Amino acid sequence: MLIRLLVPALVSVALLLSACSGGETDDQAAKEAPQGPREVQTSIVKTELLNEPVKAFGTIAAKQSSAIGALTEGPVERIFVKVGDRVKRGQPLFRIRQADYHRNVAEAQAAVDLATAQAIEAERRYERVIALAPKGFVSKAQVDAVETQLAVARAQKAQANAALGTAQQALSDTITRAPYDGVVTARLVDEGVYLNNRFAGGGQSAALELQQLGTVAAIVNAPQEYVGTLRRDMPARVFIEGFDAPFESIVYIINDRVDPESRMVELRLPIANPNYRISSGLAARAEIQIPPEPAIILPRTAILGDSSAAHLFIILDGKAQRREVRFDSIDLDRVRIRSGLTAGEEVIIDPPATLRDGEQVKPRRTTGEK
Repeated sequence: MLIRLLVPALVSVALLLSACSGGETDDQAAKEAPQGPREVQTSIVKTELLNEPVKAFGTIAAKQSSAIGALTEGPVERIFVKVGDRVKRGQPLFRIRQADYHRNVAEAQAAVDLATAQAIEAERRYERVIALAPKGFVSKAQVDAVETQLAVARAQKAQANAALGTAQQALSDTITRAPYDGVVTARLVDEGVYLNNRFAGGGQSAALELQQLGTVAAIVNAPQEYVGTLRRDMPARVFIEGFDAPFESIVYIINDRVDPESRMVELRLPIANPNYRISSGLAARAEIQIPPEPAIILPRTAILGDSSAAHLFIILDGKAQRREVRFDSIDLDRVRIRSGLTAGEEVIIDPPATLRDGEQVKPRRTTGEK
């Protein structure tokens, strides 16, 4: 009786274990079954006209900046300006002590007076001798002598006048004047300092720093890729630190030298500054408008790696192929491909982090592409 009861129970357990074992096998088989190619979003590479300005960064500089020194040597007697003063061309800036130069002028004037008197005496003597010569009262040697004496006296007078002019110019040069309209940006000495106007011998040679700020220049650096595109007189806008609105300008100077380290080319863009609102030294950003040009533009999400070792994936024969590229940023969402990609190729947009070179993929093109 007991055996008849156990047999059905054992059969039921065996069937249950068999069913459980079969379910586990099916799950494992499903996991181990080969999966299809990974689906990725793609886009066909096209060229389009890019009308983005060239961005360049740099600093505002004065049109001219001069360390103003003395034209004559001597101690500074008086400085007429202070830092921040706006000066006009020809306005006195400082004065060297004049006492010695006044004395030199007086001595030179006395030498002129003496040479003039001697020249007058030589001319009178010459006239008397020449008047007697036709009558035979003087010899040929006497005529030659008075002619020579007159020539020497006239030369000495001319020499004295030249020395007087030099002395007067030196006296005038004791007052140093502004060479152009500008702003005093630094005072380098005080009264009593001896200024030396020679390169040799040491000593202080400059008293003030003057900058011409009626027109300033944005000295900016643009990437070398645009060297062949940039031209003089191209319109530009300059954004200056501290100012809300940009300033209109043009490309006035393009440096022929490309910096071998930064790979940048220097540009100079003038900006009118009649009220001296713009100070030298401010940071500047220029946007230079260049003609539209064909370019390959991709979403930034297609690029992997950093700018020094950037790459992306294209699809070739149904497989993902890694491709090294060079690019420039256009904005936060777009990049311009400089090299490594050509129109007509199919690029993977936002590739998965686990995507491998050579992996089989299934493209899912963006809306509107076939």
